[in-house]
Amino acid sequence: MTPDNSWKKNLYALFISQFFYRAGTRSLIPFLPLFVQELGSTNVESTALWSGWIFASPFIVSFFTTPFWGSIGDKYGRKLTTLLSIAGFVIAQLSMSFSSSLTFLLIASSIQELFGGAYPAAISLTAANSPKAKTTDALSYLQLANALGNIVGPVLGGILADVFGFRNVFIIVAILVSATSLPVLFFVKEQKVVTEAKYNSLANNFKYFTAKNGLVVCGIMLLAYTLSVTMMRPNFTLYIHQQFGGLENQASLSGILLGLFGGAGALSVALLPALNKIISSRKNLLLAFIISAAAFLSLNFLKDIFTFTLVLFVLGFALGVVLPLIYSLMSNETEHERKAGVMGIGSSFQMIGNLAGPITAGYIVSSFGLSFSFVGSGAILATAILFYIIWIKNDKATDKENS
Repeated sequence: MTPDNSWKKNLYALFISQFFYRAGTRSLIPFLPLFVQELGSTNVESTALWSGWIFASPFIVSFFTTPFWGSIGDKYGRKLTTLLSIAGFVIAQLSMSFSSSLTFLLIASSIQELFGGAYPAAISLTAANSPKAKTTDALSYLQLANALGNIVGPVLGGILADVFGFRNVFIIVAILVSATSLPVLFFVKEQKVVTEAKYNSLANNFKYFTAKNGLVVCGIMLLAYTLSVTMMRPNFTLYIHQQFGGLENQASLSGILLGLFGGAGALSVALLPALNKIISSRKNLLLAFIISAAAFLSLNFLKDIFTFTLVLFVLGFALGVVLPLIYSLMSNETEHERKAGVMGIGSSFQMIGNLAGPITAGYIVSSFGLSFSFVGSGAILATAILFYIIWIKNDKATDKENS
């Protein structure tokens, strides 16, 4: 493969790695609330709160570590930080399999992203090593790997939990995710970029980020997206059990529904390059947020499994294109030498969402009941839409003044 096409080889390796990594991480969603109950939670309210904190705990750590590892990636290489993030997750999974109490499970879960998240690291690596004209396509391809993992992971996790028990799933996931380091280790070749010392400073990267309105809006959109999705995850199985409790194998059913949700996202990501030729990427992002907000709000009022499944598919389709569109916009707004650091800061907005979303969902459910599980997500996306529209109008006005 010629040097000009070396980015494709990197992308293929990262695709394989991210698919198995995401499948492993998402396999926990269908059964984790049930595992919380097994460890001593006695009611829905308590389970929702504990599940929220356990889902959020890795991102409390990651919020502080991801920008740091982004700056380290600018200085020493993104490949290194990608491998470290995988190692941290594997250690956490093995620890979680031996949990004897909810407190131990919470502590073990919190170290999952001690070295940063594998996906933010892979995004930085892809954005920095892809031609600018191919950045959107490359990030879409990477998101496709995640979307496919979102399909396989919940289905696999739900079935494995019902067949082998909860603890064994953690061990299987640890083995699976550890294998994802191999394509990165042996096949990814990173371009070395010589930069000034100030570019590797977290403070300078943050100053650069906040000085550009486009990057700030991207951060807000990332926060809203992540909040909406993570508010759904901890209580999804509990909601399915309450609404459709007459159906058997709740972990497997939740996994299949989440797999369908991920499948819709995979389909939309595959279609994104074609969609961007028909409608601009900015309009596609706005449309995706509008559809997602409407779908979230409508889920709360659906009482039959077939309609619920249909709307869930539409929601997954709309949300599937959000991350590659936002990160592509961020990449286009950022100098090449700063991309890993800026992507790390952008990922911190996701970390805030990953941190606050599950906890917020837990308190919403404990205060208002499971019937309010999706209302908050829809309202958050609706608010983000307003910020995005204001930025687009101001950006167009600025372009006219400069023309």
